[in-house]
Amino acid sequence: SAASDVYKRQELGGIHRMKQTMKSCILEQPDTIRRVCQNAEKVCDSVYSIVGKGPFDKIYLIGSGTSLHAAIAAKYAFTKWFDAEVQVFTPFDFLYYYPHYRLDEKTLILGISQTARSIGTIHCLEKGREYGAKTVMVTAEPDNPGGKSAEAILDTCTGEELVGAKTKGFTSTIAMLYLYAAGLAGKELDISLVPKWMEQSLRCTSEEIEDFAEEYKSAPSVTIIGGGTLTAAAKEGALKVLEGVRIPVEVYDVEEYMHGPYHCLEKWSYLIFLVNEGPGVERIKRMIQFAQEHSDHVTVIGYEGFEKEIEIKGRFISLPGGMDEILTPLFYIIPLQWLANDVTEKKGRHPEQSRYPEFHKMLGSKYMPKVNYYQG
Repeated sequence: SAASDVYKRQELGGIHRMKQTMKSCILEQPDTIRRVCQNAEKVCDSVYSIVGKGPFDKIYLIGSGTSLHAAIAAKYAFTKWFDAEVQVFTPFDFLYYYPHYRLDEKTLILGISQTARSIGTIHCLEKGREYGAKTVMVTAEPDNPGGKSAEAILDTCTGEELVGAKTKGFTSTIAMLYLYAAGLAGKELDISLVPKWMEQSLRCTSEEIEDFAEEYKSAPSVTIIGGGTLTAAAKEGALKVLEGVRIPVEVYDVEEYMHGPYHCLEKWSYLIFLVNEGPGVERIKRMIQFAQEHSDHVTVIGYEGFEKEIEIKGRFISLPGGMDEILTPLFYIIPLQWLANDVTEKKGRHPEQSRYPEFHKMLGSKYMPKVNYYQG
């Protein structure tokens, strides 16, 4: 983790070490994933010992915000390794529209709440237990109220993250869910190289971030295009921009963008394409070529060598390639996290500070933390 330490010294330094920031959490992600790797077997075994290994004919992942996006990433691992029905739900949809009589002892419900304080997700787990489903709370803070809502706890080993805009919580949750799914399916999954890919992604982003953030400081809105296994990274990146920069952000996969939204493409449109080595790469190449003809603000975040396969007229951020594509959300999110952080700062705000610190208290959507870090 020497490279990670360099970033911490370079980006944090001095007084900033005394207070956790969104940036510090972004830079800690390689070390956080190392911690996940070290503890995953023990954590997963504790869950298997309580809820068993099935077989399950239904596997449901439930969450909101960043937790929902982690669930979307995990869905690709579960659908790859299981014949079960795998679905991702928001708490609202599950609580009010799912036919709960379908739940039984062959249903596995993974309720994801980074802080174990999301009341909707907690109620989903309680509903699942009421109907006999096997329930697991996936969280970084098992001592919070949601820790008692499920039979078992899958601790994401995130460590302390006392900021509202979660970053290392996103990637550590995905990593732990991947390893849990692999163990449940009896598959081998090696994520030991992910921290190095993250460090490489941090280096590549650091080379572009000043100009990247300066360009996006004046963006009236942003469109992020990335489908398949990168859907989670695209949606999570959009959420970080919404939370901090506070401008409209739309997210599409390439096919969806081709069916209508492309009509909004203008010279001043800001588009970010996420491209890994998945089966849809040729499709997205054609979309990038078209976008570059009509917009002056096209950024491509893609795998090493992609810029040799297609002419890129705008910004290109090169990330590692050559791995199983389900692992790519773990580091493709980094340029988007960093962009959201720095553009927010360029607008004179702290990304750690919520615009409405008492929102969850007023709406009854979360149990409030002991220390209200929404105030930044």
